Amino acid sequence: MLPRAEIQTRLESLRRVLSRKGLDAALITSPLHLFYFTGAFALGHLLVTAREIRFLVFRPLERVRQESPLPAESLRSLKALPAVLDNAGVRRIGMELSTLSQERFRRYQAILADYQLEDLSPDLLKLRMYKSSYEVDCLRRAGELLAEALREALPEWREGMSELEALGRVELALRRRGHPGLVRSSRGNEFATGLLVSGKEGLTPSYMVAGEGGCGVLGFPSGASPKPLRRGEPVLLDVAGFYAGYYVDQTRMLSVGEPSSEVKDLFSLALRLMKAGEGALRSGVPAEEVYFRVAEEAEHLGVSRYFMAHGQEGVGFVGHGVGLCVDEDPPLAPGIRTTLRSGMVLALEPKLHVSGTGVIGLEDTFYLSEDGPQRLTVFPRDLYLLP
Repeated sequence: MLPRAEIQTRLESLRRVLSRKGLDAALITSPLHLFYFTGAFALGHLLVTAREIRFLVFRPLERVRQESPLPAESLRSLKALPAVLDNAGVRRIGMELSTLSQERFRRYQAILADYQLEDLSPDLLKLRMYKSSYEVDCLRRAGELLAEALREALPEWREGMSELEALGRVELALRRRGHPGLVRSSRGNEFATGLLVSGKEGLTPSYMVAGEGGCGVLGFPSGASPKPLRRGEPVLLDVAGFYAGYYVDQTRMLSVGEPSSEVKDLFSLALRLMKAGEGALRSGVPAEEVYFRVAEEAEHLGVSRYFMAHGQEGVGFVGHGVGLCVDEDPPLAPGIRTTLRSGMVLALEPKLHVSGTGVIGLEDTFYLSEDGPQRLTVFPRDLYLLP
């Protein structure tokens, strides 16, 4: 169960947002944010005002009562909402309007025609950017479990094994440690535990905006494919660890047998890019500054043409927030001037897309403390050599 004190802290933060925006209430509807504020996933509504909290559940009521420390009550129809709101004496209501489908929004618009609805979505995402000690503990445990899973699974990899099977071995080890087998994305990306690409096929672009592509399979064109692992090729493994609802993001490089001197040299350059970015992760720095610092290092090392891009295909970021979703705010990208602050958790993922060779890079998740970044993804960064 999510600790009651943690929930109360989050609700008080939400109330401060309401006061600042001059809103009478928040009406939370998305299952993920219901979990964030109540400790339980549900189809329902959470009404938060300065004086009261009502958790109105459509389903699954009895399970919610077991999992959340907040009292829950049944609400079977949206038509009952106006009476609840009138009883609370509210008129200006903040909702997650940007997460609603057009059809769902129109239903709320019709049923709540007598109320002023305002979008609370950006404010909720901003609240989630700053992690409590409880959340950091969950994220740290996610990194530890990911490292355990890799230590179990990687020795089973062999030359000729397909990318799909190799990733499947990692997924099995993660599932044994409580991973749900799926990764939540706030930007609509679709993937299971992560992405595995090897050799020049890893440069195959996909529709998903990520630091790597991959052939995937028909109907799911990204990441691992039936392609076999070949001796000496670079293998990139980008996987999300999980614990208690929270994700960390990590990329490591591997090779079946001794890789070429080119791959070794590129890996050493990727490590230098990671260290440059890590050095830029400081409280008070604009998010875009981390991108510019890594891009400058890529220029200095002579690999700008490979940095986060292969030819015309590329991505305009070098990292992102992490938490309940693997791709939260803020992105570490040009034009993002959000100031980094202590309490944020950020993934940094500089990668090189080298024609004829493949994708080479690293990724780690960091907790930004007052003293600087603390790495939460603890599996060694070394180029991992398989038999």
